[in-house]
Amino acid sequence: MRITDIQTAVIAANYDWTIIKIRTDGDAVGYGESLFAPGLTKLIKDFKPLLIGREIDEIHPIGRTLQTAGVAAGLLGGIVTNAIAGIESALWDLLGQALGVPMFKLFGGAYRTSIRLYADCHAGEGLSSLSSIIVPRVPWWMSESGEDEYSWDVHTKFHGGLDTEAGEADPQAYGKRAAQVADLGYTAVKFDVDIPNPYSRDRYNRCLDHREIELMRSLVAAVREAVPEGVDIAIDCHWNFAVEDSLRLAEACSPYNLLWLEDPTPPDSFEALKHVIAHSPTPIATGENHFLRSQFYDLFNRCGLRLAAPDFQKTGLAEGRRIAELAEIFTAAIVPHNISSPIGTLASAHLCAALPNFLVLEHHGIEVPFWEDLAVGWDGPIIRDGHIQLDSDRPGLGISFNEEEAYKYRNREESFFDKD
Repeated sequence: MRITDIQTAVIAANYDWTIIKIRTDGDAVGYGESLFAPGLTKLIKDFKPLLIGREIDEIHPIGRTLQTAGVAAGLLGGIVTNAIAGIESALWDLLGQALGVPMFKLFGGAYRTSIRLYADCHAGEGLSSLSSIIVPRVPWWMSESGEDEYSWDVHTKFHGGLDTEAGEADPQAYGKRAAQVADLGYTAVKFDVDIPNPYSRDRYNRCLDHREIELMRSLVAAVREAVPEGVDIAIDCHWNFAVEDSLRLAEACSPYNLLWLEDPTPPDSFEALKHVIAHSPTPIATGENHFLRSQFYDLFNRCGLRLAAPDFQKTGLAEGRRIAELAEIFTAAIVPHNISSPIGTLASAHLCAALPNFLVLEHHGIEVPFWEDLAVGWDGPIIRDGHIQLDSDRPGLGISFNEEEAYKYRNREESFFDKD
């Protein structure tokens, strides 16, 4: 079965979900998803001549071909790796369909078919949306003007518990929302603590005022009090803090038995991360801004990381499996980052099924009102009681993409498959 066409569509949700569709000479269609990036769809279009006519089972050779072709844009990660990841995923979907088996069987079989999720949630239930360059926006389909509306201050955060740029978050609002999510069946929740607040003295120097740390601690305390005993809690710092400030925060949160504290220090500072991991009383997770197993080797061997959070819409599924196998040597668990549509989420779930050291997969679409509507071919909701139940009788990805529904929420600055 040979590739005859490749197309893209971008959905303006909480992020730009970039969906890839590959057609074959047997009229089969496979879907994949790439993590958003500026210029991503242009690069995928440029790759098209290198894909037409290739057999769908040439997944690894195709990936190597595209890596070589994208050398001018960088081989260590970024837009090239994002593009290849989505293309690769669509090919795995096609191969599973051709063989009549679910994708997890292509990865060696399932250790589990019930995939545990953690919900990324904050105070309030409103949708927060970011453009491909992380600019806060109101997508055209939910704005009063009918056009995209942007806040050009990239430091602005949109969370329901925060009323103004300098306002203080309400711990009780965070606790209330976490309890609502736990009632849906999720056994783990995560929320950001790097939020605007009236105590910040300098947005650039990575240092925290003691009052900021106390505010962050109060959010964690409120969530811990609000959720049942069996619900895990994690917090995210988005690479914003210096070493000593990260450790002060970790110490303040240590009484609450966090599942992890995520991304405390900049992703390029291995020595900073090493120091935080070595001295933190709270487990540290990171990895979404690393792409290759060589980078993860440094995280495991040099930094002592034991909770690895690769994003499979960045690494690709094949490299994601290699990263997980490497993690096994260090007895590290895999806690994948995932901010994707049902296409990327199901692809990640299939790989998680086949990883012995998988712990929990992120779901970042709980506030997106149409998330479940984008999948067809699945009986009932994809997510039930905070889990995805994979089915051995569903070949490939197990779902198809609801193009008609997705078109209602498209990014109008991008083409939508062959409709535009």
